[in-house]
Amino acid sequence: MKQGREVGSRLNRMVNVISLPDALFCARPLVDQLFADRLLTSIYYGRPGAKGRTQKAADREEIAMLVGKLHAKAVELSAEVDGLVPVSKAAEKAKVPGITVVHMILGGFLKRVFRLAGQDGVGALRVDPAEVKQHRISCTEGLSPMEAFASLKISRNIGWCLVDRCPDEVGLAVNWIIGPDEDHRIPWFDPAVVADFKARLTHPVRIAERHGIQIGEVVGRLKRRRVRPELSESEVGENFYRIRDLKADLFT
Repeated sequence: MKQGREVGSRLNRMVNVISLPDALFCARPLVDQLFADRLLTSIYYGRPGAKGRTQKAADREEIAMLVGKLHAKAVELSAEVDGLVPVSKAAEKAKVPGITVVHMILGGFLKRVFRLAGQDGVGALRVDPAEVKQHRISCTEGLSPMEAFASLKISRNIGWCLVDRCPDEVGLAVNWIIGPDEDHRIPWFDPAVVADFKARLTHPVRIAERHGIQIGEVVGRLKRRRVRPELSESEVGENFYRIRDLKADLFT
């Protein structure tokens, strides 16, 4: 009974991903980046649609906690001040993703962080673009999670499943940047580590693209040849095969 109430309570707190830009007062790309860097947790619900996808949401309490942490780093302003800009504008000026500015705030890298009174969410924040540029290099080492997973042609959920497994087994380790506020960490991936993983392991989507055939055909040939995945879909959300185990004539 208690577990049922907890599930029901969580369902009532869910904010559909479509509504998150309004809930956070930010653009959709930043919402995607917040999920990719695990500052928000994806909640999947409902029956799969025509493409086999369920609906995605975030917990309203988790959203409130994130916004609360950001606002706690900021000094309140009664009006706009010259030299201060929204997070999105600072990111544009520094040529970094919006998530990097969010990490800078949470990690304590930025000293000049403000929020406009009477405004909510990320949209209320104002930062000094010069200060963002100053910390750009130290806060953007290697590849971001979104960049790393995109290069491997996998979803962020599958990517983090791989990361969460034993590093010695998978070989896709995440690194962390720690700033003045040691309670917050910025994830990044070494390009060499990602390239090594890509050279060792592959999955049906990459195989299909490489050989110009349908994914279903790839899966069928692998099954007929009884090629066993090194990491299975039940373990990490996708079947990964060792490239050295794939015979040269398998897809030709």
